[in-house]
Amino acid sequence: MGRNMFTFCFVLSLLCGCCSSLGCKWIKDDLYKPTSKETMNLLKHMGKEFVKERAHMHIPPKAYKMHKHMKLGDNVFEVYEAFLNISKIFNLNQDSVTTWNRTALDIFRNNLYRQTKELKSCMQEMNYYYNRRSSEIKTLESYFKKLEHFLENKNYSARAWEVIRIQVQDNLERMDRFTAHIRTHMMDNSNV
Repeated sequence: MGRNMFTFCFVLSLLCGCCSSLGCKWIKDDLYKPTSKETMNLLKHMGKEFVKERAHMHIPPKAYKMHKHMKLGDNVFEVYEAFLNISKIFNLNQDSVTTWNRTALDIFRNNLYRQTKELKSCMQEMNYYYNRRSSEIKTLESYFKKLEHFLENKNYSARAWEVIRIQVQDNLERMDRFTAHIRTHMMDNSNV
């Protein structure tokens, strides 16, 4: 009896693992899109100043791209990590940003939190390697550290926040396209 129960549980876990590896509802059902669009619009309209200064930091070329050595869940993990880092930046010394609408900033930060929470839920539904040491994750983490240091070195000035706002806006746009690409792969895999 014990052996039959073990076999049953093993087969059931394989079936659950197979189905869960196809993707998460947040991405697959395109539920992320309205929140993503609102988040980008809020960030776009928060900026009031035209900033000539640039951070001279570019989004790493490996970031937000499908890689053959990565599982689909690893790609979702990359987006999750990016949202964590962006949230961290937007929790730094926000009192210094006097030109931004506080209500819009609060909604923006709530959206970041929601997206991070939903992506974390996806991580529980999907198969992924969970490797914070992968070159893609390390490179992305290093990039976000540079953004944090830039803010710190500029004493969290309004101009520095504008530079960061533009950098984060670029990231969110790329993440949105990347997530749409992930969704396409999920839909292709679910039709197999």
